[in-house]
Amino acid sequence: MHTTHVADYFKALANKDTNGIIPHLSEDIVLHGPIFPDPTVGKEAVVQILGGFLATIDSLEVNLSFASDRDVAVFFSFTCNDITVKGNEHLHLDENGLIDHIEVAWRPLPDAVLIQEIFASKLGFQAMRLVPAI
Repeated sequence: MHTTHVADYFKALANKDTNGIIPHLSEDIVLHGPIFPDPTVGKEAVVQILGGFLATIDSLEVNLSFASDRDVAVFFSFTCNDITVKGNEHLHLDENGLIDHIEVAWRPLPDAVLIQEIFASKLGFQAMRLVPAI
C-alpha cells in the first residue's frame, strides 16, 4: 500500500493548509483525538476540527513515520503559545489509500491539556481540566 496520501496530509498540516488535507481523507473517516472525549465521524466534521487545530497552533513538524500494509504511524511535534507538545498518530488507510481512521495521542499530558483549553476557548466548547487525585 502506498502512503502518498499520508505524506501529503502531513505536508498540508505542516503548512497549516486546511484545504490541503481534504483530498487525503475518506468520506467516512473517524478521528479519535485528545480534543474531544468522543470520536469525530465524517469528513466534514473532521476537517472542521483539524482546521480549528491548525488555526490554533504555531507550527508542526514530522519527526518519524513508518508503515505496515494499510497502517501508518507518524510521530510529530507542534508548538502553540511557546508550548511544545509531542504527538503520534496511528492512521489507517482504505482500499484507495485515503485516510479512514486517525487515532491521536499527545504528551506531556499537562501541556496537552493546556493546548486543549486554548483550542476550546477559540472554538467555544468545553475545556478539559487536570485535577489532583483524591
